[in-house]
Amino acid sequence: MRKFLPILLVMTGLISHAQNLTTPADSVAAMIIKDEFYNNKPLNEVIADLQKKYKFKIGYNVELLKKYRVSYWFDNTKLLDGIKGTLKETKDLTFYIDEANVIQIVPKTATQVLQNARKEFDTRYRGQPTRTDFTLMGKVVERKTNESMPFATVAVLGSKIGVQTNVDGYYTLLKVPSDTVTILVSYVGYKNATVHLSPQTPLQNFIIEIEPGEQELEEVMVMGEKTEVLKANEIVGMIKMTPKNLAKLPNIGERDPFRAFQLMPGVSASNESSSGLYVRGGTPDQTLVLYDGFTVYHVDHLFGFFSAFNYNALKDIQLYKGGFDAKFGGRISAVAEITGKDGNKNQFNMGADLSLLSMNGFIETPLNKKTTLLIAARRSYQGALYEKIFSTFTSERQTNVTQPGLGGRPGGPGRFGNNATQDQTAKSYFYDLNAKLTWNLSKKDIVTWSLYNGTDKMDNSSASSFNFGRQTIFGASTSTNDVSAWGNLGSSVKWSRRWNDKLYSNMLVSYSNFYSNRDNTRSVVNTIPATDSTVATTRNINIGQVETNDLKDFTAKIDFEYKLTPHNQLEFGVHATANTIHYNYVQNDTVNVLSKNDKGTITSFYVQDQIRLLDTKLLIKPGIRANYFDVTKKWYVEPRLSATYALNERVKLKMALGRYYQFAKQINREDLTQGNRSYWLLADGDALPVTKSNHLILGGSYEFKEYLVDVELYQKNNVGITEYTLRFVPQIRQGLSVQETFFNGDETVRGMDVLVQRKFGKFNGWIGYTLSEAVRDVTIFSERPYYSDQDVRHQFKFIGSYRWKNIDFALTQIISSGRPYTSIVGAYQINLLDGSVRSFTMPSDKNASRFSSYNRLDISATYNARWGSVGLSVFNLYNRKNVWYKRFEVITEGDESVLQTTNVNYLGFTPNLTISWKLR
Repeated sequence: MRKFLPILLVMTGLISHAQNLTTPADSVAAMIIKDEFYNNKPLNEVIADLQKKYKFKIGYNVELLKKYRVSYWFDNTKLLDGIKGTLKETKDLTFYIDEANVIQIVPKTATQVLQNARKEFDTRYRGQPTRTDFTLMGKVVERKTNESMPFATVAVLGSKIGVQTNVDGYYTLLKVPSDTVTILVSYVGYKNATVHLSPQTPLQNFIIEIEPGEQELEEVMVMGEKTEVLKANEIVGMIKMTPKNLAKLPNIGERDPFRAFQLMPGVSASNESSSGLYVRGGTPDQTLVLYDGFTVYHVDHLFGFFSAFNYNALKDIQLYKGGFDAKFGGRISAVAEITGKDGNKNQFNMGADLSLLSMNGFIETPLNKKTTLLIAARRSYQGALYEKIFSTFTSERQTNVTQPGLGGRPGGPGRFGNNATQDQTAKSYFYDLNAKLTWNLSKKDIVTWSLYNGTDKMDNSSASSFNFGRQTIFGASTSTNDVSAWGNLGSSVKWSRRWNDKLYSNMLVSYSNFYSNRDNTRSVVNTIPATDSTVATTRNINIGQVETNDLKDFTAKIDFEYKLTPHNQLEFGVHATANTIHYNYVQNDTVNVLSKNDKGTITSFYVQDQIRLLDTKLLIKPGIRANYFDVTKKWYVEPRLSATYALNERVKLKMALGRYYQFAKQINREDLTQGNRSYWLLADGDALPVTKSNHLILGGSYEFKEYLVDVELYQKNNVGITEYTLRFVPQIRQGLSVQETFFNGDETVRGMDVLVQRKFGKFNGWIGYTLSEAVRDVTIFSERPYYSDQDVRHQFKFIGSYRWKNIDFALTQIISSGRPYTSIVGAYQINLLDGSVRSFTMPSDKNASRFSSYNRLDISATYNARWGSVGLSVFNLYNRKNVWYKRFEVITEGDESVLQTTNVNYLGFTPNLTISWKLR
């Protein structure tokens, strides 16, 4: 038995190559080893040394080679000749090269078994083709879980025939030349799969299985198929990343897909207070976020420190940085399309993550042969890391209050010998829940139900009481409310049907709700007891603000894909969205600063063609989208066009242009002293115009060996940008009109994104650089154009990942220019007619100042095991003090006012530990 164990081990790793015994590729056959001498060295050490120095791919059994010692001198020797000569000394081993150009060292007996298997395969299945020019239909799935793989590439090897699977993993290949060709399937983060057709291959429901890029094999080391961490040059402005690759990047408590996208060129990474996507000078509300077809309007947890999406519930994410297709509408900047997992269709599975920040768990299981269920949930707890983040994002917002006229110093006894008691209990947490139920009703029909709920709650309220005098002369009590809650609730039901080999449809109905409630008020009660000449009196004073925002979205969609020819696919559909948005902003219990109740429906029609010309080198996507907005009773037409042209196998040119409209938009409320706030409203065509943007993108990519260089130039002209401020409204207590508080203008964004990526190997990663400028022209703020809040001139990002044995090391370095801000340059006092004194501030020109540059280094190490992983990460390794915003405070001493400026910083040095466990 011991004699045959090496053969069994090798067969386990290589049985999939039974039909792949081919001649060496030219690149391996031509490789020369100039001068390497090995004297009585273990064979496994010889092979490992050669592989390290000359970067060829080789597979072998470490334990099998360890028992052989060899001596050999490579003196201007061809690699294959040298390996052949080295193996001669063993008398037991031989080698071959498989289709992936990987050298495989195996026992001679195992080679004979593989050769016999190949002969049997050829005899039974290959032979002469019996079908030609036919249609092949099927699905791409993950081998281990049978999970469908959306947007995978399926192609006929050696031909120009190829397609992409749709969101449900289905593909249709028209005019396949014969039933003995080879099909190649590729998907980012997974091994390429090659499947040989035969006369016995079913043509209607042909399932192709693919495997993750890193597969653990018992005691067998295989340097095999190349897998990419991300895909960046397939479509204009598009970046694709599978959530499984997020584990390789440094994280702070969670594997966060949106924080990962912030590491890409063109997406700002210097906004720690938001996990939203600032794409090419745009704001997060200008990015359409779709989760299983429904819109998510707010993507932040814990004040934006990371996003509201659970890594364990996600299957695929695609980010379009601009120039996106006609099937997407309602946003002017970008699209993030997220597909949730269906769940394991083969067997029950579960897993859990525990970090210093939160607990996270999931279960996935088949309920029967046609139905699967996935549930994923997480919740934070108030450990040391949560408290640190919480205090960073809240403590600087708290205002110390000294009761006027009570005497004494803060925190000490007053002249009446007062006693004070305070009761404060801070409670804060977040949670989210994902659920998905999938019914495979037939080979043609799939029905899915998806649910998402994410909520943050913060309660930092307190109560204080004061008694003055040895005997109670008078007393006071304060009650401070500091309560916030925000979150999303969304759900969708989708029916997908394959009508025939050319027509596919998706019908979806969905509901989405974003809500935000903030109560930051203080109630003061002064009690003066009765005397001989007076009666007891109680005075209530309420100060502070209450702000609520509630958005509801009801959507119905029907989308069609119609394959006209192998190189021409038509897409068309109808969308309808009804929005109801409420916003209320009240100060001091009595002043209703702003109250809006908006309702509106957008009905959209779109059609887009996807055509391949010039022997498939040229891909053109012309399209048009028409929207009817019942609030303005107008049509808004959006023409779109994108194209890519492959000059050769390495060089690709690309372009896109189009028009985009946005009807529901987030308004930025300028708060010069405490940082900006924002809230959702619906355009009305008057004080709140529908925002329009025209995109132009030009670019190209160059791909060689294991590297990709991708460059894109872009310009966006935005019309109808809205800002909100109260600083130009002097009489706040006399009531405000919409026209007094909303100010509109235009914006121009232009820039360049550069990506240099090492796609494969133990060490991989990328360097990203963005040069951009975002300029606004809102006349009320400045007579001249000024830089937008999100204008960041230079951004540099380095991301590196290295695998050593079972450990993944990662490093991210982010350096960017400082963002602009509006400063306060002075303060003054005015004596009012009632005898009181009021302080006022003098702002600088709009965004005339800039914060200092942003700089951050994160590192991580993750140990991977069969049962899961253990990860240690450090956020902001060298404790850089990056400024979030500046807090301005007027301090009055007598008749003079002094302006005090305080830097409110982002998070400093923060370590974290994460333990992940999975059943399978």
